[in-house]
Amino acid sequence: MSEPQETHSKLAFFVNAKSHENLKVRLYYDEIKTQSEFFRICIESYLNQDKLFMEFLDDYKITKKVQSKKRTTGSRKLRAKGNQLMRDLALTDEDVENIFDILEEDLPEL
Repeated sequence: MSEPQETHSKLAFFVNAKSHENLKVRLYYDEIKTQSEFFRICIESYLNQDKLFMEFLDDYKITKKVQSKKRTTGSRKLRAKGNQLMRDLALTDEDVENIFDILEEDLPEL
């Protein structure tokens, strides 16, 4: 395994041995090569506000009483409103890529 870059942080936490064994079995079954890969997927999904991940998290927060149903529903509505605003006002990733392609064609010195 390569050494982590200085820009990386190490995360560590405890889980009971049986859960750890079950995690390793499930990851093997799902062909996820490492535990690190799994947790990176989770972190990326959370930070990118992936719709399915956020639905899972909202359900968890309500079921485990981490957050009130009212507050979780409010957060869900705010995310939906933000997503709609992004669609209405912002450029898609494809639009941005097209702009860079056009600029590159017109201004190759950039």
